[in-house]
Amino acid sequence: MGGQAMTGEWEELERRLWAAGGSEAEIDRILADDFSLKARAYTASVEDARALVAEALPDWHLHLGYGASGVFPYALLARGDSRIVSDGPTVPLAILRSALAARAADQAPAAPPPA
Repeated sequence: MGGQAMTGEWEELERRLWAAGGSEAEIDRILADDFSLKARAYTASVEDARALVAEALPDWHLHLGYGASGVFPYALLARGDSRIVSDGPTVPLAILRSALAARAADQAPAAPPPA
């Protein structure tokens, strides 16, 4: 997000995403600002949430599905050996939760090579 390491702002955005139950215009605005994208209805629209992944995380592959109960959707983001899976009350929120985790993974310091 904005090329910065995870901060209190990121943690607050993560908290808000996990607390959300549907469309949240304020979260949409924050996501647009933090990912340097145009404002869209990310929390309400599957198409817009998918666009966020395509534009902000182009190296990640998105897979959507439903858990064993068939009730809650999940979003899996994969890149190489990395896998991030998040569920949510809606498909857009599941996508956004995984996207935020993938962005944090992208910005985490690389592990030092083995000695």
